[in-house]
Amino acid sequence: MGSFLVEIKNADVYVGGNPVLKSLSWTLNEGENWAVVGNNGSGKTTLMKLIFGEIIPVYGGQVHWFGKREHTPLLEVREKLGYVSAEYQNNYDRPALGWEVVASGFFSSIGLHESVTLGQKESALNAMAHLGIENLSHTSFRQMSYGEARRVLLARAMVHRTKLLILDEPCAGLDIPTRERFLITLEKLSKKRTSMIYVTHRIEEIMPCVTHVLFLKDGEVAEQGKKDEMMNSETLSRVLGCSLSVEKHSDRYWLRPTGTL
Repeated sequence: MGSFLVEIKNADVYVGGNPVLKSLSWTLNEGENWAVVGNNGSGKTTLMKLIFGEIIPVYGGQVHWFGKREHTPLLEVREKLGYVSAEYQNNYDRPALGWEVVASGFFSSIGLHESVTLGQKESALNAMAHLGIENLSHTSFRQMSYGEARRVLLARAMVHRTKLLILDEPCAGLDIPTRERFLITLEKLSKKRTSMIYVTHRIEEIMPCVTHVLFLKDGEVAEQGKKDEMMNSETLSRVLGCSLSVEKHSDRYWLRPTGTL
């Protein structure tokens, strides 16, 4: 096992004066892919913003990145992080072609405001080719389907050799065929030595490449551990607050409701 990619210790986070994360401690190590699971309001997105450096913990809580416990400039951290979410897609409102959106990942910007080198453009096109979306390179981002735009943003997140990819409910708004294509793309990306944090409240989206699961409930860690130890009916029922039966097929997990607790 290598060094940690993210280490959080005793993090309390308040949003609008309300406690959202409570004494949260969690570590993601090299070689691990985590799913973060919880109901709406459990603190999943706030945790991702904490990891991305958008918010900070209070009362002495700590966040460390990429094996360093000393202070690390946020710009240096974000050079190794990729972020994909439905919310980010909705906020990407600049006119741009597909390859330009991907290339903007080099500058962590919405739209291109700096000159792109030939090498950066080539890397952007290569990232799109790796995901099988090179046909979108000269398509206007605004004219893409919802699913096409999501895959372009995935290429954007990967273009600068991301060490950790944060996916905050990335399949929100996608229909089932588009969702499955997107998940297959993620499984393919998992072979590139990029670790992932996949946030969801739908366990059928947890792909075989996921190694561990973190369950959040009311802003606290309810359970965490290796995937096969976490994905059982008892744990899911307790964390999600309803009686559920978990079945495993084709290396993925599926829920069958059995009633209400």
